[in-house]
Amino acid sequence: MDNKKRLSDDIAEVLLSQIVVEKKYLPGDKLPNEIDLSKELGVSRITLREAIRILVTRHVLEIKRGKGTFVREDYDVQSYEKFNILPEVKMGADDLYEIRLIFEPEMAAMSAQFATRKDIQYIKDCCYEVENLINEGKDYYKEDANFHVAIAKASGNSIIHKITQVIHSSIKKNIFMTDNTLCKDTIVFHKRIIDCIENGDISGAKYAMINHLDAQRRFLIDNYKYKLTRKQL
Repeated sequence: MDNKKRLSDDIAEVLLSQIVVEKKYLPGDKLPNEIDLSKELGVSRITLREAIRILVTRHVLEIKRGKGTFVREDYDVQSYEKFNILPEVKMGADDLYEIRLIFEPEMAAMSAQFATRKDIQYIKDCCYEVENLINEGKDYYKEDANFHVAIAKASGNSIIHKITQVIHSSIKKNIFMTDNTLCKDTIVFHKRIIDCIENGDISGAKYAMINHLDAQRRFLIDNYKYKLTRKQL
């Protein structure tokens, strides 16, 4: 019973993040139907219903009989954002990766300790999506973010999960990740992280994530500095 309640609380936070941080659903928007949304979130319909009830009591959502579930039109997103300033802060790549290097390695280590088979399979699915886009020469920013958020969820810590969502929503969407060197490194590091998590290698998962983020950080910082210099010239 406690586990079910905790899961519904987590799902409520995920939905709230989609509304406030990701702006996936705006005031007045209708949420997907129960079957589709429960599949998207990877939970049962019972858990989803409880999560929706939580947000209804918090005056975020409203249920209209015969029509569905909607974000309340009078819901003040800005009042909530005052307590979530990170998405509003324009951080440089260096600042962003310093923050990620502080806790994402520990997040990976926790995932190696607590991830379920379902968690690991979802992380693998996210990895495959990244790899497919790389092979097609397409931007993989969103899917890369999903990979890291999936690891955060597998840690079993709802706060880490939410913070990871917020941080990745702060990464500028115009970062176009298609460089061949970065892509090749991303595939290698992602698979190394997954292997460590799947094998319960806590230390290995931690240092694989450190190496991954550090390599990506160096590339992005160098790339940004190069672009900045070109614009200034």
